[in-house]
Amino acid sequence: MGRFDPHVHTTLSNLRILDSINSPEALIDKAIEIGLSGIAITDHEALCAHAKCNFYSEKYPDFTVALGNEIYLTDTRDKGQKYYHFILIAKDAIGHKALRKLSSTAWYNAYTDRGMERVPTTKAELKTIMQDYKGHVIATTACMGGELSTMAYSLFCEQEKGNLSEAEKYRKQINNFMSYCLEIFGSDFYIECAPSTAKDQCIVNNQLYN
Repeated sequence: MGRFDPHVHTTLSNLRILDSINSPEALIDKAIEIGLSGIAITDHEALCAHAKCNFYSEKYPDFTVALGNEIYLTDTRDKGQKYYHFILIAKDAIGHKALRKLSSTAWYNAYTDRGMERVPTTKAELKTIMQDYKGHVIATTACMGGELSTMAYSLFCEQEKGNLSEAEKYRKQINNFMSYCLEIFGSDFYIECAPSTAKDQCIVNNQLYN
């Protein structure tokens, strides 16, 4: 069986920012061409590619298309903050209902910050909504834009500089974040380590492994 990629984007990620040039159909074709067993569609706070991907993938019954969302997970909706990435993937139709409810909440509360429309999901909202859907949604920590990877890189930098008190602050934030995710998702929570030769990503991957 080929590798399953849980984090991919289509042109429907381009609702607010230019993110991907892959049409849903071309993305599926390419994934099959390179031998993947399946992919998860995780556009940036956008579920609108799901119907097209489901319809097109019917041509390939042995290929799995999972439906997900890369949300922006924050503590508040204050302006000027960092909007951390976080991946959610529906395990079934019930899980997809959770994605729709979370996405609707994010868009209903959208606002403009630094010249861009922002659609975050607060941690409190994610925790509250997921109470009714535990066991139906997979979560991963996402890319370098996620809170875990960001804090892991900051921890490394402070340790390298010998700033042990600052390093401890990031360590505590990592522990709090991990506890939060495990409380909500349990065994459906995963850490993303992206294959890369980029220096920063390699540093983060090593931090996450350790």
